[in-house]
Amino acid sequence: MNKFNKTKKIFIILLVFFILVILAVIIYGYILRLKERKLYSFSKTLEDKYQTLSLYSSNNVISNTNSNSSHIIGKIVIDKINLNYSILSSCSEELLKISPCRLCGPDPNQIGNLCIAAHNYDNGKFFSNINKLSIGDVIYIYDLNNNYLKYSVYDKFEVDINNTSVLNQDTKNKKELTLITCNNKKKNRFILKAKEMD
Repeated sequence: MNKFNKTKKIFIILLVFFILVILAVIIYGYILRLKERKLYSFSKTLEDKYQTLSLYSSNNVISNTNSNSSHIIGKIVIDKINLNYSILSSCSEELLKISPCRLCGPDPNQIGNLCIAAHNYDNGKFFSNINKLSIGDVIYIYDLNNNYLKYSVYDKFEVDINNTSVLNQDTKNKKELTLITCNNKKKNRFILKAKEMD
């Protein structure tokens, strides 16, 4: 009888332990989802802010708790994949959670290679779907005056995460665009190149 009671106690302790572990995992996942929703919601409010900016506005600064700051320099729109986000002027891990960021290059629609990085969450947010674009698809880049240029996709490929050749600014006085995101399956960078349409 004593052996039975001891086995029963161990079983109950293990059962309680597993229930607590499962509850902890569920609560942790819920907290992560809430944080992600909050950042995504904030990135959507940037669209409203973009509409009110002008080139001379000083109210377009975005700050976060890690003392990173950036400002909105334009907007990227890709109708085919229902993408519409403000572009932030600089890039950091925290800013990438908010919206696509200029990694390097000129301001929108200026001569050079505007390189824009954004996360691939594999859920449709940010640059999750740019791999679905085809050669010839159109990307719209707006400046702060709400003027836009159309860019046509001319190449898409993957590079090793240490390959920075796609950031090259020698465009022979042309306006080009490079979109950069992660390929979460291969741990490479997915690159999409586009040039101004005539």
